[in-house]
Amino acid sequence: MRIFLSSIWIFTLLQATTSCVAYKQLLNYQDNFPDKTKMDVRNKPDIRIQANDVLGIKVFSTESELAAPFNLNSDQLNSNLINIEAIQLNGYLVNQKGEIDFPVLGTLQWQGLSIAEAKASLLLKLKQHLKDPVVNLRLLNFRVTVSGEVRSPGAFTILNERISLLDALALAGDLTDYADRGDVLLVRETNGVRSLNKINLQSADFFQSEHYYLKQNDLVYVKPIKAKAGAVQDQTSKTVPIVTAVATIAAVLIALFSN
Repeated sequence: MRIFLSSIWIFTLLQATTSCVAYKQLLNYQDNFPDKTKMDVRNKPDIRIQANDVLGIKVFSTESELAAPFNLNSDQLNSNLINIEAIQLNGYLVNQKGEIDFPVLGTLQWQGLSIAEAKASLLLKLKQHLKDPVVNLRLLNFRVTVSGEVRSPGAFTILNERISLLDALALAGDLTDYADRGDVLLVRETNGVRSLNKINLQSADFFQSEHYYLKQNDLVYVKPIKAKAGAVQDQTSKTVPIVTAVATIAAVLIALFSN
C-alpha cells in the first residue's frame, strides 16, 4: 500500500514539473456563440483598387482586329504560363495617383473603385470604339502574408478576391499548439494608412467582424502564448527542473525504504 501511494505521489510530482497547454487555450470560437446556427453575411469583402496594385485586363469584341490595339502584347504570357510573376509582368501597374495608362484610351483614374466599377467604367469607354466589347478584369497582386505561430508561415498569392482569415491560416498549415488564439494581429494598409487590428478567434463576434475577410497585402501575425517561453529555453535551463524532480524523487524513495 505504501509503495502504491508513493507511486501516486511521484507521478504527481512529475506532472507538476511538466509544462503543458490548457485545453481551453487550444479551442477556437468558444465564446459568445448565438443560439441560432445561421448568421446573415454582413461583412462581404470590399476590395478597392489602390496604388501599386497590378491589374490584368483583356478586351474582346466581335471585331477582333479592332480590339487588338486595346490589349497588351501577350505572346510571352501565352508561352510561359509558369508562375504568378510572369502573369503580373503582363498587367497594368496602378501608380501612386491611382491611375493606369491604357492603350488608346490613355490615363484612367481608378483609385478607390471596386473591380466591378472599374470594369463598368472601361466598358463604357470601349463602346465608343468597339461593337459589343467584353472585358476580363482581375486583380493580379492579391497577396497575404501569415507569420508567427503557424506551421508553414509565408506569403500566399490568391487567385480570387475572396479569402477569409481562416482560409489564410489554413494555407499556412493552421495554428500551432502555442498560438494565442485570443490575440491575433492583422496589419492592413489602405490608401497610405496602416492600421493594426487585434482579432480574437475565440469569440463568435469574429464571424461578423470587418476583418473576417482579408484584403490585398494584409499581414497576419499570430502571437505565442506564455507557455511557449518554456519550450524555447536553452538546454541548460531545461535540465534544471528535471534534475530537481529526480533529486526530489530520490529523496522520497530513500526516506520510504529506510524505515
